[in-house]
Amino acid sequence: MRILAEYIITRLLGAYAVTALAMGALIWLLEVLQYLEDGVAGAMDFVRILLGALQIVPEGLIDLLPVMTVLATAAAMGGLQARSEMTVMRASGLSIWRLTTVALVPGVLIALMALAALQWVTPLVQQGPERLIGASLGENGLWHPSHGLWVRQDNEFLNVQELRLGRIPTGINLYRFDDDGGLREHVEAETAVVEPDGLWRLEQVRLRDYRADALEPLAEVEELAWPSFLSARQLELLLSPPASLPLSDLWQYVSGLKARGQEFAEFEMVLWRRLALPLACLGMVLAAMATAAVPLKSRAVSVRLVAAMTLGLGFQLLAELASYLGLVLAWPVIPVALGPPLLLSGLAWWMLARSR
Repeated sequence: MRILAEYIITRLLGAYAVTALAMGALIWLLEVLQYLEDGVAGAMDFVRILLGALQIVPEGLIDLLPVMTVLATAAAMGGLQARSEMTVMRASGLSIWRLTTVALVPGVLIALMALAALQWVTPLVQQGPERLIGASLGENGLWHPSHGLWVRQDNEFLNVQELRLGRIPTGINLYRFDDDGGLREHVEAETAVVEPDGLWRLEQVRLRDYRADALEPLAEVEELAWPSFLSARQLELLLSPPASLPLSDLWQYVSGLKARGQEFAEFEMVLWRRLALPLACLGMVLAAMATAAVPLKSRAVSVRLVAAMTLGLGFQLLAELASYLGLVLAWPVIPVALGPPLLLSGLAWWMLARSR
């Protein structure tokens, strides 16, 4: 059994590698074409586009991991069935459940590796200083790891020391000058909650008024609303998308939003859909094994692959539709995120039981 298990796992890992390479190349090509729609300034700009498109490949492969799992498993096991190797294995006493257990090993292992990559790898790729601030801040913006972000608008200067959890500005200093260059007011805040319309809700604020006729030179308030001068594009670059946050940071951020009584459904949906990746991959392996258990002629291997692709894309569409409806209709996030993989796993288990 050990030799057969090693043989099957080797074939499966090879199928995973080929599938990942093909899908990664497709994701990279589509990203390059999207960049090229904005035009190319020269050879160096074209090289930058080619390299920049590579950053989206790991996250894209993780998002499509269920599709990759069902394709790789169907291709490997379908090949064994087409060469009658699976028939020989089953005739020697190996049940379809034993073969399925072996097939689950690489699928679940790769899913766990994907979760590890979401925690430690993709955030490093997605949250570099250039992505956080971007060149679009132009001459009015400056980012440096030691002193944070500096942005100027007319006589106002904004300094943000760091972005906690990728989205929460901390260590905020806002300086306002008069037309003569003298410092008029200094606003210091510990943190800020950034609203979608660009309004910053500064928390734990200290106000210092340096004007000679100031009635209250020093004041402290719990919260202060500040209409930020950052543009929509600058704000988009400043805040990391929820998909780029590490899973632990995303969990903490959702907990913080719940504690503040703010909208959290979108971020919690992203979190639970990613935590459900191992369950989705398990269902895909079961479904692929159910189709591979049915003896077919070698020319029907392509039919298996088409069926696997249809199943994988159908699952992705179902998951996306369920997430969209869940957010629009305010359904509970956890059942909506876990519902499609649980439904897939149950259906695949039933199919596998009938195929024995």
